[in-house]
Amino acid sequence: MSNRLQALWNEFPRQFWILFGGTLINSLGNGMVFPFMTLYLHEQLNLSLTLVGFALTLWAGSGVAGQLIGGSLSDQFGRRKLMLFSLISSAILLPIFGLADSFASAAAVAVLLGIFGSMYQPARDAMVADLVGSDKRPQAYGLVRVVSNLGIAIGPAIGGFLATRSYLLAFTVSAAATFAFFLVSVLFIRETRPAVVLRDPAQPAPGTFLSVLSNIPFVVFSAATTFVILAAVQMMTVLPVYMNDQFGLGASYFGWVMTTNAGLVVLFQFPITRATQKLPRLPLMATGALLYAAGVGSVMFGNAFPHFIAAMVIVTLGEMIISPTATSVTADLAPADMRGRYMSVLGLTWTLGFGLGPVLGGIVSDQIAPRALWPAMASAALAGGIAYLVLARFLATREPRAVITPAD
Repeated sequence: MSNRLQALWNEFPRQFWILFGGTLINSLGNGMVFPFMTLYLHEQLNLSLTLVGFALTLWAGSGVAGQLIGGSLSDQFGRRKLMLFSLISSAILLPIFGLADSFASAAAVAVLLGIFGSMYQPARDAMVADLVGSDKRPQAYGLVRVVSNLGIAIGPAIGGFLATRSYLLAFTVSAAATFAFFLVSVLFIRETRPAVVLRDPAQPAPGTFLSVLSNIPFVVFSAATTFVILAAVQMMTVLPVYMNDQFGLGASYFGWVMTTNAGLVVLFQFPITRATQKLPRLPLMATGALLYAAGVGSVMFGNAFPHFIAAMVIVTLGEMIISPTATSVTADLAPADMRGRYMSVLGLTWTLGFGLGPVLGGIVSDQIAPRALWPAMASAALAGGIAYLVLARFLATREPRAVITPAD
């Protein structure tokens, strides 16, 4: 075992492992507070659920803006600077959020947290792409995803314990975890933004997000991924209502369905990513989309708790293929000096899927029939899978991308 761990350690640069550990600390901190936001706003500030929902929508909406801004700025000024700015901003704002005493103050801090906190991820993902070669990127993103899920799984237990004593205490401990990673980053993280890029003259010069949208393969890839996410999100939003209304399986049953998802990711994400890392990526994405379609589509045939567990197992297998591979494909399609922008657009793709999915799921369930939702969304995942295969065939005929020379 020790030899395997040593071999794994040697596969990636030291700075990647610092990011790996920092991601665990950061996700633990996030997990301590984010699941309790609704309770905090409703119980502590005595806000109506309508105002609570509005405040959280402001947070999520500003997070979209933060991702786009962060991706662009990380390309212009460097990954490290944006990461440090995002971390220290979050560390300062979290306790302030815990001191909010009205809707106006909570909403204002929520917007700032959404913008500044969301700048971190596109910068981090771009830094991983800078540090790790294309052949190892799926593995690297898989490892990051494992610790992210681990932190999110453990964090709520710590946060719940702290929140029973004081919500402010929970926010302060979360801020301390974020600040700890900030200090580690100041001391040990170096800049990785490429200094020189030799570009294909036919490609547009780097600039605004319009130059990202001029990359037609990436636009097709993003659209295909959105279709897949539309299907996936039903398992987290509509499924609990479907299980309860149709079969009397309440929240505790759905809790076990989600625990199955998180447990599988923590245990099997890295082995699956390692086993599939040498396979062609877009056909692999198509396989993941097929698994999503099979799992989501099978829900229409289920009428008992074990079936819904089995459906989530199939969906999670697709998730463990799609998630790290999508980030790797994005890094492959992006010019080195625009990776931040591309990563932020990928994040926007997931946000769009998660935003539209529940709305479409509700419309189909209410206007047609609850069971009709599952084959409809399975078809969306299949459409995404077909698009991946078409894109793979198209890219196979293109010239290799320009040579990239990273900064020393």
